[in-house]
Amino acid sequence: MKKYKISENILRSKGRVFKYEIDGELVYVKKREMNKKHIGHRLQKILYNITKNPMLIPTVLSKNENEVVFEVEKIKKIGLNQINVPKILFSNEEYFVMSDTGENLKEYIKLHINEKDLYIEIAIRVLSILHNKNFAHGGSQIRNFTIKNEMISLIDFEEKIPEEYMKEFQKRDVLLFILSLEKANFCPDVEKICRFYEEVSLNKNIYEELQQFLLKFKWIYFLKNPIFRKIKMKDVRDFISVIEKVDKDKKNV
Repeated sequence: MKKYKISENILRSKGRVFKYEIDGELVYVKKREMNKKHIGHRLQKILYNITKNPMLIPTVLSKNENEVVFEVEKIKKIGLNQINVPKILFSNEEYFVMSDTGENLKEYIKLHINEKDLYIEIAIRVLSILHNKNFAHGGSQIRNFTIKNEMISLIDFEEKIPEEYMKEFQKRDVLLFILSLEKANFCPDVEKICRFYEEVSLNKNIYEELQQFLLKFKWIYFLKNPIFRKIKMKDVRDFISVIEKVDKDKKNV
């Protein structure tokens, strides 16, 4: 709708994603970024080339693909399947405007920490609905969940998922969600989360499959050595922490 078109001056003065008010209505605007490959993408590609595990296939778009057009089409397609995502209010090849789906779930949980487990379960249920409709997110960290009026939605659909590996990427979604909880210091119970996901999802044996996948990376335990403490690599330490949890579970069986 023309009402939601943003002026060039506003677009130039704002960051890539920003809140904006139009006639008293709060909306979010997301601009094009030209498919930049970050160090995480390069590392993922290296790991995939070494392991050939489909869960590690890079999902960044090619230089010839417009990420705004891609994400808008993906959000619309997912929304048509009765999944909680933002409504697209306006789009062109340079930016799109979407409805407000509330505040970041991670920050919301921090303010309601006593209800952490409840909101994590609701988020898992939302993710399972996405999976049961034969989609995967690709960036299912808790920062990409929002909450408004007790309804949890999914945002940020930038990742290109290979159709032939949909089940593998659904499994990866669960892992990314758990890793993001570890990063947020929410102390996730990995098996409990996986078992609840199995209850509400069509995918079964997720815990055993993730356990098998994670234990292949025990070799990175060497990074726990005190000589590496001064190196900033929280993501790696969080990954190690999750591996240790499933490793401990396996030993206790």
